[in-house]
Amino acid sequence: MNDSRLRIHSVLAVMVLLLLSSLSARADEGSAFLRELHEFRLNNFMALSNYYRYSATNDTTAQDSIKELMGEATRNLQAVSESGANVLSADQIASLRSEFNTFSQLMAQNVSDVTEIGYPDLRLVGEMANQAVKLSNVAQELYSQARESSQTAIKPQVETARSASVLMAQMLSRYAARSYSPVTQTFQGASGLAPLDQQAQELDALISEFVTSASQGQLQETAVEIQVKWSFIKDSYINYNKQNVVFVIERYSRAILEELNSAVNSLQNA
Repeated sequence: MNDSRLRIHSVLAVMVLLLLSSLSARADEGSAFLRELHEFRLNNFMALSNYYRYSATNDTTAQDSIKELMGEATRNLQAVSESGANVLSADQIASLRSEFNTFSQLMAQNVSDVTEIGYPDLRLVGEMANQAVKLSNVAQELYSQARESSQTAIKPQVETARSASVLMAQMLSRYAARSYSPVTQTFQGASGLAPLDQQAQELDALISEFVTSASQGQLQETAVEIQVKWSFIKDSYINYNKQNVVFVIERYSRAILEELNSAVNSLQNA
């Protein structure tokens, strides 16, 4: 009798361990899925920002960055497509892939125009800018659905930092468009976007929220560094002035993005 009870207890223990292991694996897959989808949005906006610089300066470093970032976005999309999280339908993934293909083709054509002809086709640049917004909106909708359906616990601080990152990247693209493009309406007039100064106020609130939530340790130090850098360039986003040095704005914006990413990694590994 004792042996039978022991065997039953052992079987139950194994089943519980297998269930916990399965739940843990699904949570890890869901977390990785959301991370790839988030990075996908960032890489597309950063590629766009580099394009504006390349179109005005023919800087080969910017051209190399575009190629690298578009490659990373392609890898992100492939990882999302192959994920075992099973949180989005095949049609949803196909829709995201279709929007990205359109953006990629426009990017390739616009880069080619600058490289081969020496100047951009502003109509195609405008189409690319609007497509970047459309692509990001589709990705955001799928991210929200995936987060709900995957039942993956995401820390509020991570979500705040990610929201701030995407907004910062989009704002940087818009700032680069205004600074480098001969037509200020390019990307500034992309449909569905709030004015840049309003976005800056929104980002200010997100950063303040993140700083408040980061109460101690290295995370707090990183949050304060983000706030200090943002304070330095905030007025440039709110009150655009062509006299501002775009290189400085870009450098600080990229530093903020790097530190937000570092904070997210710290939170996820905690």
